[in-house]
Amino acid sequence: MIESFDFFLYDCWTYICEQFQVRGFWEWFLFFFPLVSVLEAPRYLVPSSVLLFRKFFKLSGDDVHQQELFLQSNPRVSIIVAGRNESEIIAGTIDSLLELPYDNKEIIVIDDASDDNMYEICEQYAKKGLIRLYGNESSIGRAGRPVASNIGLKMATGDFIISVDADTSYDIDTIARMIGPFYDPEIGAVAGNLKVRNEGVSVWADLQYIEYMNSISLKKRWTSLTGATTQVSGAFGAFRKKALLDFGGWDPELAEDADLTLKVIKNNWKITFSPKAIAMTAVPENLRTLIGQRLRWDKGAIRTYFHKHRNIFKFWRFGASHFFEIGQDFVLTYVATLIYPFYFSFLLLKDWKFLLFAYSITYMLSVFFNLYTTATAISFSERRSTEWWMLWYIPFYPLYKEFFRMVSFRAAIEETFRIDYKESYIPDSGYKNTARW
Repeated sequence: MIESFDFFLYDCWTYICEQFQVRGFWEWFLFFFPLVSVLEAPRYLVPSSVLLFRKFFKLSGDDVHQQELFLQSNPRVSIIVAGRNESEIIAGTIDSLLELPYDNKEIIVIDDASDDNMYEICEQYAKKGLIRLYGNESSIGRAGRPVASNIGLKMATGDFIISVDADTSYDIDTIARMIGPFYDPEIGAVAGNLKVRNEGVSVWADLQYIEYMNSISLKKRWTSLTGATTQVSGAFGAFRKKALLDFGGWDPELAEDADLTLKVIKNNWKITFSPKAIAMTAVPENLRTLIGQRLRWDKGAIRTYFHKHRNIFKFWRFGASHFFEIGQDFVLTYVATLIYPFYFSFLLLKDWKFLLFAYSITYMLSVFFNLYTTATAISFSERRSTEWWMLWYIPFYPLYKEFFRMVSFRAAIEETFRIDYKESYIPDSGYKNTARW
């Protein structure tokens, strides 16, 4: 057996050496460059390197003083929690919000036609004057998260709105961290730093922890620096009420948070990221639920960024930074995703051995890139002492991303050809009042 393995290694080495002799530049380019694992690298490598450089040389600007002065005015804050059938967790969410040390706040809970006793649980808090409670008792049933959020916006008395999910918990200084950046009168929205709360429950939750660190904690530091933040998470975001009233609030969309953010940008407001405003959210713990979530997210992103708001590509109106950021996403998450299976099939038929070699190399590169970017994200984290162990998952992370690239392909096909256009996330009443993009 050992002798056979030695022969196998020798044959592999001989084959690799031959490839360097017989293949020209364009063949190497054909096999390697389009592999998305390499193509995606600059999206995270460049930001990681620049952010580390700025951190090492202490080049990051400090606006703590301006934020403290602004917070001394004690601005009114309305926290909107819109949910449906959240009876198991809503009490914990309300308790968590009540414990946040900010006096001039109101908590508005919208029960969207729940079938359980969510409303009754919230009513106990409302009777004590701790929250304001509104229930959708429409005969047509639930209205959907966006419409429920608009009810909260209409009832809010605060100058600033914080929108949160019902399954989210918060660090003690969350409100101050989220509201502080509004000292700048040009800021219309602030993205919070969302992290995974239920890590350790399953391998899928742990891999999402890494994903959130890279796509939120790290990337939004970069996009905030370049003025290119294009999404304030619906699970944890703050808005200047005036900015939302400029266009009437949320639309019934699959990616209502991205839609809302782009409308803020189009109304000439700036978006920033508050990395120290931490919220912990529960993510899907099994593969089936995670696939369903990502199908909805990916379809919603295509519909929002590339159909409904495609005029955001007019850089002379909305800025080069947004054009460049969304342009990257268009090429990598939509065009490349649609091409990828056909490209893979072509290379498989052309030379499967060389494709296997190319994949092995790109896998190793991807492990290195992700190790570098994830370690960078952890180095910025206030929880770094408890997050380093996540690096053990890095060898599996490229495989996780590769699998969900196929999920993204399905979403791209369905959205391009309008297959299953009506996702259950939005009720029929919402689709009746929303344009088909």
